[in-house]
Amino acid sequence: MKKILVSLLLGSLFFRPVSASCHEETSSSPSLDVEISALYPNPQSGESEWIELQNSGHELIDLSLYTLEDETAKPWTLSGTLEETVTLTGFPFQLNNGNDTVTLKTLDGTVVDSFTYSSSTKGEILTKTIQLSEESEAAAPVAVAETKTPLATPSLYPIFSEALPNPEGSDSTEEWIELYNPYGETLNLEGLYLDDSDGGSSTFALSGNLAAESYLLIYVEESKITLNNDSDHVRLVGVSGEILWDIPYEGSKEAWSFALFEGFYDWTEEPTPGEENILLLAEDEEENTESTFEDGDLSDEVEISEVFPNPEGPDTEEEWIELTNGGSEAVNLGNWTIDDGDGGSDPYIFPDDTVIDPGETLIIYRTESEIALNNSNETVILSDFTGEEMDEVTYESSEEDQSYAKIQVEEVESLQASASGLGNTVFSLWQWVSPSPGAHNPVWKQIKGDVLEWDGALLTLFDGVGTWTFKTAAGSTDALLYKAGNTLLVRAEDRDGAYEVRFSELVESVTTEAAKANGFPWSWFLSGLLVLGYASYEIYKKRKQASQHALIIN
Repeated sequence: MKKILVSLLLGSLFFRPVSASCHEETSSSPSLDVEISALYPNPQSGESEWIELQNSGHELIDLSLYTLEDETAKPWTLSGTLEETVTLTGFPFQLNNGNDTVTLKTLDGTVVDSFTYSSSTKGEILTKTIQLSEESEAAAPVAVAETKTPLATPSLYPIFSEALPNPEGSDSTEEWIELYNPYGETLNLEGLYLDDSDGGSSTFALSGNLAAESYLLIYVEESKITLNNDSDHVRLVGVSGEILWDIPYEGSKEAWSFALFEGFYDWTEEPTPGEENILLLAEDEEENTESTFEDGDLSDEVEISEVFPNPEGPDTEEEWIELTNGGSEAVNLGNWTIDDGDGGSDPYIFPDDTVIDPGETLIIYRTESEIALNNSNETVILSDFTGEEMDEVTYESSEEDQSYAKIQVEEVESLQASASGLGNTVFSLWQWVSPSPGAHNPVWKQIKGDVLEWDGALLTLFDGVGTWTFKTAAGSTDALLYKAGNTLLVRAEDRDGAYEVRFSELVESVTTEAAKANGFPWSWFLSGLLVLGYASYEIYKKRKQASQHALIIN
């Protein structure tokens, strides 16, 4: 009987009736017949992550009615139609190699399907299967691994011929790498990957064939391999990650290519993409090796004041980093750099005409710096032209459409002290706040006091001398926190003459004070016992002395 029930259950899950008009019409409303059928979260070198959707119904599904998201909770609206299965790539989030959930929802937030996995291995496809629970004997979908069979590294492969890391035009479109087949036979490129230095760009998978004694020209727009202008590597990598050849270079010159010439490599001012290399050197080597930018000024007054890593729209355009000159003199940032740490983007080098005046802020957008800020576990470093680190900011996670800003906090003892400005302590901290690019970051006040009243919108505190009134967030549900008699630590921002609460913390609750007031007075009780004991002892001594005196007289 048990086997029959299980068979019926599995049959109901997998059997789909055949329809003569299958997928002829597109549903105008979301269907529950779409599911996440497979994931590829941990691809091999040169491959991309993907998510596979499957249509288990009989109508063509309009994917624009759905969104996909992982645990970063940043929905991605789909497009196109789904007839049977579709493989999705290029989504704005990155699948974790372990412990992640991908969720499919309708536009109104209704969950249609989800796919949870706890780990993955490079090259494995995670698919859903049906397993029986030992406790309930019920069928439930779980993620299982299907290992891809890797290709073998070819025995013959092309050689490095030429590269242009510093073109006269845009580096993001005009850079290229050239390979050459020196053999008398066609080479199969499957299983080979192009790469730069460790921690640099992602590897690029080669494909197809390369004819005998011919060139293969690969532009950066196709490979996404961004070559550094100062120093870098060009490498050919096999299936198992083995380095087949590694060509290093340094000191590139604008519009010069690094090329192979009869057993040696050198720079030439006449690049020959797709053709035989030409060795042509300038007469004045020293003139051509001068730095692109001149060194600026040395200063310890310039600091990172705000970063915006997770905008509401595309991260590729709206991210930015803000610097502030807190000194009294202008600073030329020529050859200073901004970097996002090891394994991140290439450092951004400031041109020598980048001057930041006293008290001024400077915004560096991603479109200019090409620094891609992570939404989590990121470090931003500012260094002067000598390479000395001048400032560093680190955050573990970001909040969408919020910037991470350095806030000055003025700690005040009372309303009168705040008005005089004397004796107030000022310190700084980093907080997620509404972005303020190009404007000075807000200054908060920190006050400790007892709650007198909270009406759901306005909070009144007594600091021991005077009262403060603050605006609280609309629809705040902090009734217990703002209970009359509680002692709070509040940080607030002055917005157009009115203080708005940005942070509040309970220092002591009214219940604690009440317990102190209504509790049993043990100290008085013990003191009374001591006094009573001492008095009893004195009375006892006097009676004993009087008794002894009477005996002597008698």
